[in-house]
Amino acid sequence: MRYYHNYFMLLALSVLLSAGCANQQRTPVSANPPTLSGNGLDGDEEQAILSYHNEVRASVNVAPLSWSPELSKQAATWAATLASRGCKLQHSQDSKYGENLFMTSSNRDHDAVIDAAELWESEKENYAGQRLTKANVSAVGHYTQMVWSITSTLGCAKVVCDNKLIVVCNYSPSGNQLGAKPY
Repeated sequence: MRYYHNYFMLLALSVLLSAGCANQQRTPVSANPPTLSGNGLDGDEEQAILSYHNEVRASVNVAPLSWSPELSKQAATWAATLASRGCKLQHSQDSKYGENLFMTSSNRDHDAVIDAAELWESEKENYAGQRLTKANVSAVGHYTQMVWSITSTLGCAKVVCDNKLIVVCNYSPSGNQLGAKPY
């Protein structure tokens, strides 16, 4: 539905790009890196997760997001921090950005960014248009952050850690304000 219409175009583009990059080696991310030099995502993954978010947002008539290299760098730094702390998911405490986290043991690392976004979107079934409260934010907060109407930019990263894959997405301006509705 949302993601799959771009799949074939992205597949064709990745075949063309891989032909030009066949001799380049990917460097795996260490389990304990102090920082990441990039965000761990290839261009297809960046476009795929941005497109997925924008399709979810369009379904509730919210303006699309744009990709932010700054937010992506912030997400990469936090992903590296999580890896260095034993691969336990934990939200950053001092970030001014909204944040969604995801971890999988799947070896389908290229699909993990879409798996993450699909999981976050699945919380929509728990959301009926109510204001966010301390009581409901844990059940719907990933979804509502995806569709928060004042949020305009997105940046994500991924890191491999102890045979798991962590995805971190940052959002600006931050959403999930208690007492408010996302749209």
